Amino acid sequence: MNLIEKIKIQKEKVFTSNGNNVNIDSIMLDDNGKLQSHFYKPDDLHEMRSISKVMIALAYGIAIDKKMLVNGRPLTENTYIYPIIKNLAHIKDENIEKIKKWKIKILLTYSAGYEKQMFSKKYIEDIDEKDYLSYVLNYELKNQPDEKYVYNNAELFILSVFFQEAFGINIKDFIEKELFAPLEIRNFIWENYGKYCPGGTGLYLSHNDLFKIGELILHKGNYNGNQIISENYIDTMCSTQIETPYAAKPEKVLPKVGVGYIMHISRDGFCFKDGTNGQYLIVNFNKNLLISILSSENEMSYVTEILRDII
Repeated sequence: MNLIEKIKIQKEKVFTSNGNNVNIDSIMLDDNGKLQSHFYKPDDLHEMRSISKVMIALAYGIAIDKKMLVNGRPLTENTYIYPIIKNLAHIKDENIEKIKKWKIKILLTYSAGYEKQMFSKKYIEDIDEKDYLSYVLNYELKNQPDEKYVYNNAELFILSVFFQEAFGINIKDFIEKELFAPLEIRNFIWENYGKYCPGGTGLYLSHNDLFKIGELILHKGNYNGNQIISENYIDTMCSTQIETPYAAKPEKVLPKVGVGYIMHISRDGFCFKDGTNGQYLIVNFNKNLLISILSSENEMSYVTEILRDII
């Protein structure tokens, strides 16, 4: 019995709190080079939710590989954010010294200093889009930069703003040219927040195209013989940069024990990114395994239960 058949059987055993089977739209996997799928809506555009963040991390990897210049110097993970964003909005005095410490890698590890998620839709629905940058730059920073992982969308929006202001191109347009085009991804939607890409959410892709992103990561930046992103960057992206024992829940199929660049690091060589309502991109390099799941499940904690005792 192959892996997809085992998952299909397990799926029928998983029930949410209301007694219904978990709502999975489609599953695709690459098990050591063997492609398998259980399709419901393989080609329809599906909201990626927080898997959108993966594209931002990959875009930065490409830009770093290209040695794109920021104020005359090549971009690196240690490039500081402040010189580019300092004049885009008034920043209150108590935040300036912390923001001056922000580097690309700090924002990619959700460790800018925020105490909680404060940039998802429910928090910003009453804020004008033109004021989003001021909002995230002036929100209280209770932690020191690079001190603690706290999951948030704000860092990704700031990375999007920085990229556009530093290089004169909306990061989603850069992604379309430098990431999607080589992967032959042509159909997607990603609307702006004002003049900037949201960064952390809002992308719509088909499952087939999301799977290409997973294959790119699984094969260390290589896709059909084309090295799109350096292997070194993918290794960094998918390895622990900050340990997150306070976020790890051992009862989960995939506990979050660390964070790389956007990707969560889990048990037994697994790394993954998840999104609201049960979107998952799961990679294990040692097992040469990729699993992608798209769901419309309000109780997303049940989605990975279809993988229990299988992976």
